[in-house]
Amino acid sequence: MQRKAIEIVPPLTIIYQELHEPNAYSNYGTTIDLLYWVLIRLRDPYIKSVNKDCFESVLQKVPSEMKATPPNLIFQIASAKQSTSEEKWKNAAQGHSTFYAYHGSRLENFHSIIHYGLQQNMCKTALFGKGIYLSSELGVSLPYSPVGYGWGGSVLGSELSCVALCELINHPDVKQGNSGDTSRNRVVDSAGGKVPNKYYLVINSELVRIRYLLVYSQDFRAPRSTDRRGLMAWFGRHKLLTFVLGYIVLLTSVGLTHNKHVEKYYRLFVQKAGFD
Repeated sequence: MQRKAIEIVPPLTIIYQELHEPNAYSNYGTTIDLLYWVLIRLRDPYIKSVNKDCFESVLQKVPSEMKATPPNLIFQIASAKQSTSEEKWKNAAQGHSTFYAYHGSRLENFHSIIHYGLQQNMCKTALFGKGIYLSSELGVSLPYSPVGYGWGGSVLGSELSCVALCELINHPDVKQGNSGDTSRNRVVDSAGGKVPNKYYLVINSELVRIRYLLVYSQDFRAPRSTDRRGLMAWFGRHKLLTFVLGYIVLLTSVGLTHNKHVEKYYRLFVQKAGFD
Protein backbone atom coordinates (compact mmCIF):
# COMPACT_ATOMS: atom_id res chain seq x y z
CA MET A 1 0.00 0.00 0.00
CA GLN A 2 2.74 2.47 0.97
CA ARG A 3 4.83 1.48 -2.06
CA LYS A 4 1.96 2.29 -4.42
CA ALA A 5 1.42 5.59 -2.60
CA ILE A 6 5.09 6.51 -3.07
CA GLU A 7 5.00 5.72 -6.79
CA ILE A 8 2.20 8.22 -7.43
CA VAL A 9 3.64 11.01 -5.26
CA PRO A 10 4.32 14.04 -7.50
CA PRO A 11 7.25 16.43 -6.84
CA LEU A 12 6.86 18.24 -3.52
CA THR A 13 6.68 21.65 -5.22
CA ILE A 14 3.46 20.52 -6.94
CA ILE A 15 2.02 19.16 -3.70
CA TYR A 16 2.83 22.42 -1.91
CA GLN A 17 0.95 24.38 -4.56
CA GLU A 18 -2.02 21.99 -4.51
CA LEU A 19 -2.35 22.13 -0.71
CA HIS A 20 -3.96 25.56 -1.04
CA GLU A 21 -6.73 24.12 -3.20
CA PRO A 22 -10.05 23.22 -1.49
CA ASN A 23 -10.07 19.64 -2.84
CA ALA A 24 -6.41 18.95 -2.00
CA TYR A 25 -7.11 16.10 0.43
CA SER A 26 -9.56 14.35 -1.89
CA ASN A 27 -6.91 14.41 -4.64
CA TYR A 28 -3.84 13.65 -2.52
CA GLY A 29 -5.25 12.09 0.64
CA THR A 30 -3.02 8.99 0.64
CA THR A 31 0.03 11.06 -0.29
CA ILE A 32 -0.61 13.60 2.48
CA ASP A 33 -1.01 10.80 5.05
CA LEU A 34 2.26 9.24 3.92
CA LEU A 35 4.15 12.55 4.05
CA TYR A 36 2.71 13.29 7.49
CA TRP A 37 3.98 9.93 8.72
CA VAL A 38 7.45 10.47 7.24
CA LEU A 39 7.95 14.17 8.02
CA ILE A 40 5.97 14.71 11.23
CA ARG A 41 5.57 11.46 13.17
CA LEU A 42 9.08 10.19 12.50
CA ARG A 43 10.92 13.11 14.07
CA ASP A 44 13.59 11.18 15.94
CA PRO A 45 16.04 11.13 14.47
CA TYR A 46 15.75 14.00 12.03
CA ILE A 47 17.94 14.70 9.02
CA LYS A 48 19.82 17.94 8.32
CA SER A 49 21.67 18.73 5.10
CA VAL A 50 25.37 19.55 5.37
CA ASN A 51 26.78 22.51 3.47
CA LYS A 52 29.10 21.60 0.60
CA ASP A 53 31.92 23.61 2.23
CA CYS A 54 31.81 21.27 5.25
CA PHE A 55 32.10 17.99 3.31
CA GLU A 56 35.86 17.75 3.77
CA SER A 57 35.67 18.28 7.54
CA VAL A 58 33.06 15.48 7.79
CA LEU A 59 35.16 13.05 5.73
CA GLN A 60 38.26 13.94 7.76
CA LYS A 61 36.64 12.35 10.80
CA VAL A 62 37.97 9.12 9.24
CA PRO A 63 41.14 10.02 7.26
CA SER A 64 41.35 7.52 4.41
CA GLU A 65 44.53 6.08 2.91
CA MET A 66 42.69 4.73 -0.14
CA LYS A 67 41.26 6.91 -2.88
CA ALA A 68 37.47 6.88 -2.90
CA THR A 69 34.78 8.75 -4.80
CA PRO A 70 33.46 11.58 -2.60
CA PRO A 71 29.70 11.74 -2.02
CA ASN A 72 27.44 14.16 -3.87
CA LEU A 73 25.49 14.98 -0.72
CA ILE A 74 25.95 14.58 3.02
CA PHE A 75 23.18 14.61 5.62
CA GLN A 76 23.62 14.77 9.37
CA ILE A 77 21.53 12.39 11.44
CA ALA A 78 20.55 14.28 14.58
CA SER A 79 18.56 13.11 17.59
CA ALA A 80 16.03 14.97 19.68
CA LYS A 81 17.26 16.25 23.04
CA GLN A 82 15.07 13.79 24.95
CA SER A 83 15.98 10.80 22.78
CA THR A 84 16.10 7.59 24.80
CA SER A 85 18.51 5.90 22.40
CA GLU A 86 20.92 8.86 22.52
CA GLU A 87 20.84 8.81 26.32
CA LYS A 88 21.71 5.11 26.30
CA TRP A 89 24.60 5.88 23.97
CA LYS A 90 25.96 8.62 26.23
CA ASN A 91 25.72 6.38 29.28
CA ALA A 92 27.54 3.56 27.48
CA ALA A 93 30.24 5.97 26.30
CA GLN A 94 31.15 7.15 29.80
CA GLY A 95 34.78 6.29 30.51
CA HIS A 96 35.53 5.39 26.86
CA SER A 97 36.79 7.29 23.84
CA THR A 98 34.90 7.27 20.55
CA PHE A 99 35.92 7.14 16.89
CA TYR A 100 34.28 7.08 13.45
CA ALA A 101 33.95 4.40 10.76
CA TYR A 102 31.92 3.71 7.61
CA HIS A 103 29.14 1.18 7.07
CA GLY A 104 27.82 0.25 3.61
CA SER A 105 24.41 -1.28 2.98
CA ARG A 106 21.72 -1.54 0.32
CA LEU A 107 19.54 1.53 -0.22
CA GLU A 108 16.33 -0.18 0.92
CA ASN A 109 17.89 -0.92 4.32
CA PHE A 110 18.47 2.70 5.28
CA HIS A 111 14.95 3.55 6.41
CA SER A 112 15.28 0.95 9.16
CA ILE A 113 18.94 1.82 9.82
CA ILE A 114 18.21 5.53 10.30
CA HIS A 115 15.20 5.06 12.58
CA TYR A 116 16.20 1.95 14.53
CA GLY A 117 19.99 1.99 14.28
CA LEU A 118 22.34 -0.74 13.15
CA GLN A 119 21.40 -4.10 14.66
CA GLN A 120 23.93 -6.93 14.93
CA ASN A 121 21.25 -9.58 14.50
CA MET A 122 20.24 -8.09 11.11
CA CYS A 123 23.69 -8.40 9.55
CA LYS A 124 24.00 -11.50 7.36
CA THR A 125 27.77 -11.42 6.79
CA ALA A 126 29.38 -13.66 9.41
CA LEU A 127 32.75 -14.82 8.04
CA PHE A 128 34.59 -13.27 10.96
CA GLY A 129 31.69 -13.55 13.40
CA LYS A 130 28.18 -12.20 13.78
CA GLY A 131 27.94 -8.47 14.21
CA ILE A 132 27.97 -5.10 12.46
CA TYR A 133 30.82 -4.67 9.98
CA LEU A 134 32.38 -1.25 9.48
CA SER A 135 35.59 0.07 7.97
CA SER A 136 38.05 2.92 8.42
CA GLU A 137 38.13 3.26 4.61
CA LEU A 138 35.28 4.71 2.56
CA GLY A 139 36.54 2.73 -0.44
CA VAL A 140 36.03 -0.53 1.47
CA SER A 141 32.43 0.27 2.41
CA LEU A 142 31.32 1.65 -0.97
CA PRO A 143 31.04 -1.77 -2.72
CA TYR A 144 28.55 -2.82 -0.04
CA SER A 145 26.29 0.09 -1.08
CA PRO A 146 25.08 -0.70 -4.61
CA VAL A 147 22.87 1.72 -6.51
CA GLY A 148 19.20 1.39 -5.62
CA TYR A 149 16.06 2.93 -7.07
CA GLY A 150 14.04 5.43 -5.10
CA TRP A 151 11.25 7.91 -5.66
CA GLY A 152 11.35 9.30 -9.20
CA GLY A 153 10.08 12.74 -8.15
CA SER A 154 12.97 13.44 -5.80
CA VAL A 155 15.37 16.30 -6.58
CA LEU A 156 18.14 13.87 -5.61
CA GLY A 157 17.27 11.62 -8.53
CA SER A 158 15.79 8.14 -8.63
CA GLU A 159 19.11 6.23 -8.52
CA LEU A 160 20.91 6.49 -5.20
CA SER A 161 23.38 4.72 -2.96
CA CYS A 162 24.20 5.51 0.66
CA VAL A 163 27.03 4.94 3.12
CA ALA A 164 26.63 5.61 6.83
CA LEU A 165 29.34 7.41 8.78
CA CYS A 166 29.03 6.10 12.31
CA GLU A 167 30.46 6.94 15.72
CA LEU A 168 31.66 3.95 17.76
CA ILE A 169 32.54 3.57 21.41
CA ASN A 170 36.03 2.18 21.93
CA HIS A 171 34.76 -0.80 23.95
CA PRO A 172 35.97 -4.43 24.08
CA ASP A 173 32.82 -5.43 22.17
CA VAL A 174 34.08 -3.41 19.19
CA LYS A 175 36.62 -5.70 17.55
CA GLN A 176 39.44 -4.09 15.58
CA GLY A 177 41.55 -5.72 12.91
CA ASN A 178 44.56 -3.51 13.66
CA SER A 179 44.65 -4.48 17.34
CA GLY A 180 47.44 -6.73 18.57
CA ASP A 181 45.23 -7.93 21.42
CA THR A 182 43.55 -11.23 20.49
CA SER A 183 40.59 -10.35 22.69
CA ARG A 184 40.04 -7.24 20.55
CA ASN A 185 40.72 -8.55 17.04
CA ARG A 186 38.45 -11.61 16.85
CA VAL A 187 35.19 -13.10 18.12
CA VAL A 188 34.54 -16.58 19.41
CA ASP A 189 32.40 -17.78 16.46
CA SER A 190 34.75 -16.46 13.74
CA ALA A 191 35.25 -18.84 10.82
CA GLY A 192 37.85 -16.66 9.13
CA GLY A 193 40.17 -15.89 12.01
CA LYS A 194 40.84 -12.37 13.22
CA VAL A 195 39.02 -9.33 11.88
CA PRO A 196 40.83 -7.98 8.76
CA ASN A 197 42.86 -4.81 8.89
CA LYS A 198 40.83 -1.60 8.38
CA TYR A 199 37.68 -3.43 9.53
CA TYR A 200 35.66 -3.17 12.73
CA LEU A 201 33.17 -5.72 14.01
CA VAL A 202 30.62 -4.53 16.59
CA ILE A 203 28.86 -7.27 18.54
CA ASN A 204 26.78 -4.88 20.65
CA SER A 205 24.55 -2.54 18.62
CA GLU A 206 24.29 -0.05 21.51
CA LEU A 207 27.94 0.86 20.91
CA VAL A 208 27.40 2.39 17.46
CA ARG A 209 25.40 5.43 16.32
CA ILE A 210 24.86 6.82 12.82
CA ARG A 211 26.01 10.43 12.60
CA TYR A 212 26.08 11.15 8.88
CA LEU A 213 24.64 9.75 5.67
CA LEU A 214 26.81 9.98 2.55
CA VAL A 215 24.61 10.00 -0.55
CA TYR A 216 25.71 9.18 -4.09
CA SER A 217 23.20 10.40 -6.66
CA GLN A 218 23.35 9.52 -10.35
CA ASP A 219 21.87 12.92 -11.27
CA PHE A 220 24.40 14.86 -9.23
CA ARG A 221 27.28 12.87 -10.73
CA ALA A 222 26.59 14.19 -14.25
CA PRO A 223 29.48 16.53 -15.17
CA ARG A 224 28.57 20.02 -16.23
CA SER A 225 31.06 20.42 -19.04
CA THR A 226 31.11 21.42 -22.68
CA ASP A 227 31.47 17.88 -24.04
CA ARG A 228 29.45 16.54 -26.97
CA ARG A 229 26.52 15.48 -24.79
CA GLY A 230 26.45 18.88 -23.05
CA LEU A 231 26.61 20.70 -26.39
CA MET A 232 23.79 18.61 -27.86
CA ALA A 233 21.70 19.25 -24.76
CA TRP A 234 22.29 23.00 -25.19
CA PHE A 235 21.17 22.82 -28.83
CA GLY A 236 18.10 20.89 -27.73
CA ARG A 237 17.15 23.63 -25.25
CA HIS A 238 17.72 26.44 -27.80
CA LYS A 239 16.13 25.06 -30.97
CA LEU A 240 15.15 28.44 -32.47
CA LEU A 241 18.60 29.93 -31.96
CA THR A 242 20.18 26.75 -33.36
CA PHE A 243 18.02 27.03 -36.49
CA VAL A 244 18.97 30.70 -36.98
CA LEU A 245 22.68 29.98 -36.54
CA GLY A 246 22.47 27.07 -38.97
CA TYR A 247 20.74 29.27 -41.53
CA ILE A 248 23.44 31.94 -41.19
CA VAL A 249 26.19 29.36 -41.65
CA LEU A 250 24.41 28.01 -44.73
CA LEU A 251 24.11 31.47 -46.33
CA THR A 252 27.74 32.23 -45.53
CA SER A 253 28.86 28.96 -47.12
CA VAL A 254 26.87 29.63 -50.29
CA GLY A 255 28.26 33.15 -50.54
CA LEU A 256 31.85 32.02 -50.10
CA THR A 257 31.59 29.35 -52.79
CA HIS A 258 30.72 32.08 -55.33
CA ASN A 259 33.50 34.42 -54.25
CA LYS A 260 36.40 34.62 -56.78
CA HIS A 261 38.98 35.40 -54.09
CA VAL A 262 37.91 32.40 -52.05
CA GLU A 263 38.14 30.16 -55.14
CA LYS A 264 41.65 31.47 -55.90
CA TYR A 265 43.00 30.74 -52.40
CA TYR A 266 41.27 27.38 -52.36
CA ARG A 267 43.04 26.32 -55.61
CA LEU A 268 46.42 27.46 -54.25
CA PHE A 269 45.80 25.46 -51.08
CA VAL A 270 44.92 22.34 -53.05
CA GLN A 271 48.05 22.66 -55.22
CA LYS A 272 50.40 23.10 -52.24
CA ALA A 273 48.77 20.23 -50.39
CA GLY A 274 49.49 17.99 -53.38
CA PHE A 275 45.90 16.97 -54.00
CA ASP A 276 46.21 17.71 -57.76
